[in-house]
Amino acid sequence: MPKIYTLLLSFIFFVPQILFAQNNGVVTGKIVDGSSSKAMEFVNIVLMKPGSTDVISREVSDAKGNYKLNNVPDGTYFIIASFIGYQNFKTANFTLSAANKKIIQDIKLDGGMKNLDEVTVASKKPLYSNSIDRKVYDVSQDMLAKSGSASEVLANVPLVQVDVDGNISLRNSTATILINGKVSPLMGANAAAALQQFPANSIEKIEVITNPSAKYRPDGTGGIINIVLKKNAKRGLNGTLTGNMGNRERYNAGANVNYNIGKINIYGNYSLKQDDRLRTNTNNRVQTDPLTQAVRYYNDFATQQSRPFSNIGGIGIDYNLTDKITMGASGNFYLRNMHKHDMTTKMIRTASSLEQDYDRKRENFEQEKNFDATIYAEHGFKKNGHKLRLEFNTAHSPEVEDNHYTNLFRYPAVANQLDNTLIKQTADQQHAAVTYENPLTENSKIEAGYDGQYNKEDLDFYGEAFNQAQQRFLTDFNKTNRFIYNENIHALYGTYALDVNKIGMMLGLRGEYADVSSKLITTGAVVPNHYFKLYPTLHFIYKVAKNKELQLNYSRRVRRPEADELNPFAEYADPTNVRVGNPYLLPEIIHSVELGYQWSNDHFSILPGIYYRYTYNRFTAITTPLNDSVLVTRQQNLSNDRAFGADVMLTIHPSDKLSFNLIPNVFYNQIDASNLGYSNKKSTVTWSANINGSYALPWGTAIQLNSVYKSARLTPQGKYLPSYVLNIGLREEVLKKKGSVYLTVSDLFKSQRQVAELQSPLLLQNINQRSNSRIFYLGFSYNFGMVKKKKDLQFDNSQ
Repeated sequence: MPKIYTLLLSFIFFVPQILFAQNNGVVTGKIVDGSSSKAMEFVNIVLMKPGSTDVISREVSDAKGNYKLNNVPDGTYFIIASFIGYQNFKTANFTLSAANKKIIQDIKLDGGMKNLDEVTVASKKPLYSNSIDRKVYDVSQDMLAKSGSASEVLANVPLVQVDVDGNISLRNSTATILINGKVSPLMGANAAAALQQFPANSIEKIEVITNPSAKYRPDGTGGIINIVLKKNAKRGLNGTLTGNMGNRERYNAGANVNYNIGKINIYGNYSLKQDDRLRTNTNNRVQTDPLTQAVRYYNDFATQQSRPFSNIGGIGIDYNLTDKITMGASGNFYLRNMHKHDMTTKMIRTASSLEQDYDRKRENFEQEKNFDATIYAEHGFKKNGHKLRLEFNTAHSPEVEDNHYTNLFRYPAVANQLDNTLIKQTADQQHAAVTYENPLTENSKIEAGYDGQYNKEDLDFYGEAFNQAQQRFLTDFNKTNRFIYNENIHALYGTYALDVNKIGMMLGLRGEYADVSSKLITTGAVVPNHYFKLYPTLHFIYKVAKNKELQLNYSRRVRRPEADELNPFAEYADPTNVRVGNPYLLPEIIHSVELGYQWSNDHFSILPGIYYRYTYNRFTAITTPLNDSVLVTRQQNLSNDRAFGADVMLTIHPSDKLSFNLIPNVFYNQIDASNLGYSNKKSTVTWSANINGSYALPWGTAIQLNSVYKSARLTPQGKYLPSYVLNIGLREEVLKKKGSVYLTVSDLFKSQRQVAELQSPLLLQNINQRSNSRIFYLGFSYNFGMVKKKKDLQFDNSQ
């Protein structure tokens, strides 16, 4: 690895200097007010070519009104200058050549409130949008996102499901969660907890990619959820401040600040959150002994209370070395502290007698940290869109969980029992990437690159129990163990995109070599796994007519087991319900096909789609009796899993005041668990629906409703029962629309729950989980900037 670091750093810091040696021209000038002749600061300068909407270069004038565009290739150009309250100014065409390397274009701007929409391609963005390979949810249009967490916003995103524990799934399957298109340590084993603390107001949009191209890692059965964070590109000093107060002494606050002076862009963010969680968990089971056929009844009722406090922050800088070369660095941190108070009332009985009745008390102290840093360099060639990017990221994520348990017996009359566990988990990740993009023609483009992931997870468990005879704690070797997981993945990929007449397509191929090992430090055993696999992708689009498109996508995907799913050592949080990993768990392999159609006009859009997914070696949790009192749950590989589904994204916006979105999803699932001893295939039809509506009331207040329904879902041993939630939000703009006051209520009817039923010949189990999910927030948001309400020229070339 040190050689890789050295090579990459050499590329980042020395290659741009070599590429900088170019003999291009300069466009310079001064901007003044047409009536007073005073210099004008922060005027937008955009350099363009005649007959094209591509922005070649942009700059902003300094305090003396001067601007300078460096390293401009030979060619014919014009300049557009714009500033709020002034008429846009367009220069005459001018030409840079070998004989004329410097052009001076002084500009006078005339006052008057001419509408800038002539050169502004901007309007109110839709809540949902669609492209050839992804569906996009615009978080800025969701007022419930002003005060909530990323987890709460994801629950509103099409095709995404969030359970009561905060676990994320996509089309009823696992998903890989990216941040800004990159794998993040935050989204590892504790992604659910991190997303519940991650502030939603720092998110710009969420992209759902059910069949990602070969550019992305193929991980995740359902696809990719990409969280794109806000990064202001406006000139000058700009930012947003938010603050929210909620019920049960909840609060959160945050700031996003950006300072852009043209060549240098500095950005930073910080947010804190005090949360409050109260959960009840009922677990009733009937267990039959396979030898004696004796029946026992187990009844658990648990209350769990915690107040997690989190801090998230980051800072970064982008430096435009030239108009073609950009370098940058950024760093982020995440810190979460939490103290849990859990109490579980446990009762074990037979049909004729009571065997045990006691309370198990848990005091838990958790601290989770994450630190990551990124450096990059990007070189753009003469042709627009032709670029080379090198990037390296490193992250360190330590976590400590200190548990103290006490068993308080009512029956039998025995002394209280005490036991403790100390869990230390550390994840170290490095990521190196080289990306090359080249638009071969106006209608075709290639992308290629190297993507390397180098990960290590260290799980260190220590257990001890109080010895009544010696009156001290002694090491419990059944609960003391250490497990190390190493994963190195090297990938090469390439994609080719072509758009001809009514047909657009993108072909991709990714080859990955995985070098994986599970080290059972306690026993000295090592379980290696090495494999090479190819992952082809296809995206096809046919434009039937204006605003009507037919889409067909295919991808081969993989889901790799995580460290805790491989760790064979048991975690004894509940001595009667034990979870164990499986070091021989094989990766899931998925074939995913999707067919969709899109039709839209100014007030209506509909995107129906059907999809088929075939999975072999699918992971599933199997619960079996370890003995007459203990259940053990471990991950196993199913023989195969087939899923067929259909969903529709329906958007109606008959006026600027009213918008309505409906996204139903019907899902047929068939499970073959014959390799695990279940002879009959199981199948079920489930469905879910997201409904989102917003309306601007006559006096200016906006109201938004969001509702999510999920029907029963299938597991190899049982099913999850239906669940439903309704959220509501109100927003009023103040301070000349620079600020907003809003009120949000999550789970208005306290209907959110998760109920699981398990049935097998020797075991019947019902688990019911509920939380204090009805949350009120009253908040305020304020946008500030040196250039007030200034409209930049915008040209949306996204696909």
